[in-house]
Amino acid sequence: MNGMTLSRTAIVRGFLVRGFLIVASVASLVVPGLAQEGHPLEGTWYGDFGTTGVRHDLTVLLDWSDGQITGVVHPGPNQVAIDSAVLEITPGVPAPEGQQSTTGTPPRFHVRFEVDAPDGNGGTDSFVFEGEIFNPVAGNRRIAGTWSCGGESGSFQMRRL
Repeated sequence: MNGMTLSRTAIVRGFLVRGFLIVASVASLVVPGLAQEGHPLEGTWYGDFGTTGVRHDLTVLLDWSDGQITGVVHPGPNQVAIDSAVLEITPGVPAPEGQQSTTGTPPRFHVRFEVDAPDGNGGTDSFVFEGEIFNPVAGNRRIAGTWSCGGESGSFQMRRL
């Protein structure tokens, strides 16, 4: 009889250990998905800028730390540091209770960053990029807007990788 009791205890202990391992495994998969992704600008962005006829690749690496946005354009041996970057968030207005969410006003995420890049003649060109973040909390977020440098201007667009 005593041998049977040990056997039941071993079985119960085995079920508890297996149950714990299953719960821990599921939690390890679910918890990172619930974690906040971070600042809306943080990450690697890729796209292009230019005028109607001529487009140029644009890769921007942005970081957010201690309330400051920093980063580089075209990371690598010829990278250029971003001189200043600002994100202005205008809160949205929720839809009135009982109405469809499309009657509300979504928040607006306006971004501006400035870069002084070498011009190839020993001087610098001062670029200003200004745009909106679309889908700021989604994985497919993108920035679209305008750029200017001296007397030139055009459009730019980037998506977060």
